[in-house]
Amino acid sequence: MYNFDEIVHRKGTDCIKWDQLQKKYGDSSILPFWIADMDFFVPKAIVSGIKNRASHPTYGYSFASDKYYSNFIGWNERRNGLPIKREEIISVPGIVCAYSFIIYGLIGSKGKIMFNTPIYDPFFKVTEEHGCEVVTSSLKKKDGIYQIDWEDIEKKFKDGVDLFVLCNPHNPTGRVWTYEELERLGNLCIKYKVPIFSDDIHSDLVFEGNKYIPIISISEEIKQNTIMAMAPSKTFNLAGLKSSYLIISNEDLRQKISTAIEKFHVGVNLFGLKSSEIAYEFGEEWLEELCSYLKKNAEFVVDYCEKRLPRVKAYVPEGTYLMWLDFSDYELSQNELMRKLVEDSGVALNDGSNYGKEGEGFVRLNIATPKAMLKKGLDLISKIFN
Repeated sequence: MYNFDEIVHRKGTDCIKWDQLQKKYGDSSILPFWIADMDFFVPKAIVSGIKNRASHPTYGYSFASDKYYSNFIGWNERRNGLPIKREEIISVPGIVCAYSFIIYGLIGSKGKIMFNTPIYDPFFKVTEEHGCEVVTSSLKKKDGIYQIDWEDIEKKFKDGVDLFVLCNPHNPTGRVWTYEELERLGNLCIKYKVPIFSDDIHSDLVFEGNKYIPIISISEEIKQNTIMAMAPSKTFNLAGLKSSYLIISNEDLRQKISTAIEKFHVGVNLFGLKSSEIAYEFGEEWLEELCSYLKKNAEFVVDYCEKRLPRVKAYVPEGTYLMWLDFSDYELSQNELMRKLVEDSGVALNDGSNYGKEGEGFVRLNIATPKAMLKKGLDLISKIFN
């Protein structure tokens, strides 16, 4: 029903992915497979709804409608079996800024914040900007699957940690954590009195055969120790409209974070509110077809690498539209690897070293683009690396 093969021309729309290639990579002509947004049209219902609201020529102060909350609550009940109360939700412009508010409201400038690496790189930056200490626990590969190093994580909890950052599904490895993993992690955090910030922004983008489980659904005790973040931005390609949700059941945590946010006088804009409301009411069929298309793209990349780039190790992620490609067999320095990709091949991928030391020899590939574009990029890489 939906044509994800359609080439969408995004240049000249002030989008970072296409219009800041010169600034980021020094060449505006290369193909972008980096920043995490999609080269697909958003669901037509969202476009129509925004156009309809924009046709009314007043854009004054706005508030979140009842449907902004009820549609989000209904979405989670229907898809994730997760009951959420209206009073547990805080509306925020984005998850990275929400993370900053959480540090400001709960930790201050001398805390220790821990996460599993490799991980989404803004977590490093925001933590350090607040003056907090970054504590990392490397994910380890077992049978080709990234897993938590339980011995290491508990050792570091014993040494003292003020906040644990969970990424579920995990960016950039694409892991969708199991019930058993989340239960064990949640109980360890309770044991050592470490609150959890769970970034679940990719939770709608999970492939068949895998199941997303919100950590706050495991137990009431874990729920009371967790701040969870969700958003329509990755799901429906709405990142530019700045709308996200925090779910906080613990009243004390919620009050502290609300107070921190109020000090900065920020909120979600009119079109962020409206697009979220519409997305969670009308976007489900589009999303189901999108996830099927993305999985096929991931399978295409793996098949391509096996046949034409056998020294590149690739696997189908359990979720997200990001693939974690291992180029380490070429024994290049990270700078040389990126130079060969950008300058020689003419493609822009994310530098794996930005996600932690574990990313040396890796790059992150965004596959949320028409298959023809993906093939073109892989052909360019294959031409140079073969």
